Amino acid sequence: MLGNRRKAKEMVIFILIILMILCYVLWQKWELTKFKVTKYRVASPKIKEQACVAVLSDLHGFSYGRENEKLLRAVENLKPQAILIPGDMLVSRDSETFETALQTLQDLVKIAPVYYSYGNHESRLREPEKINHPLFVEYMDKVKASGVTVMETESREILLGQNRVQLSALELELDYYEKGRIAPLEQNYLNHHLPAQKKELFQILLAHNPAYAEDYIHWGADVTFCGHNHGGLIRIPGIGSIISPQFTWFPKYDVGQFQAEGKSVIVSRGLGTHTFHIRIFNRAELLSVIFLPEQ
Repeated sequence: MLGNRRKAKEMVIFILIILMILCYVLWQKWELTKFKVTKYRVASPKIKEQACVAVLSDLHGFSYGRENEKLLRAVENLKPQAILIPGDMLVSRDSETFETALQTLQDLVKIAPVYYSYGNHESRLREPEKINHPLFVEYMDKVKASGVTVMETESREILLGQNRVQLSALELELDYYEKGRIAPLEQNYLNHHLPAQKKELFQILLAHNPAYAEDYIHWGADVTFCGHNHGGLIRIPGIGSIISPQFTWFPKYDVGQFQAEGKSVIVSRGLGTHTFHIRIFNRAELLSVIFLPEQ
């Protein structure tokens, strides 16, 4: 009699565990179909009139709705003067993500000028020995032909409404993405690799890896847009992120706006995932950033 009760209890516990696992799997599948719009406001005396940019990071070939219609509609509703992409539109080893990334870029450029800098997934595919290198070369040719401005490590003047600003992009070597650690950035790295700033212009920097946020601030970027950490994959309310996709624990610059010396670094949670397709208390996001004249 007691043996039967014990077996029944064990069976109930087993069924509950299975149900919990099933609920978790279904919740994650549902969560990965959602994104939110996160809004930021950045004021500066170098800004003469209000302007808006949309920032998309780490799409990794995801599609929200058919042909990314939900994402494209959300971007269009922001009425941005420019669309900024700090890298990782695709997954380097997954050629199926290339077409989604390309189609999305071709549609985005119909909304506003698009400026696309490299993340570690694009940088990895520069290497000729990588299996998807030929496909990447073809992909980049089509991206550029569509009217997207692809930026490597360089600076250029652009217009945001009536504001003349300097937009820079920084492509880090793959050594700075080594798994399990954050390699120190070479001293004066940005000064050695980027053209001199124009102090009278508002300076925007696209830099995929947020680990070097302090270097971006010291260099003088008024605002830097980063991605890469995917919000830390798993977040505990009140504590923050647990681990980055680079396998570093409790990443300092995981998500949100970090300010120092009158400058800002804004880190996106990103829109997609790769390898570990999880987002726990960490919904994907599209950024809407309003630039304002300083009062």
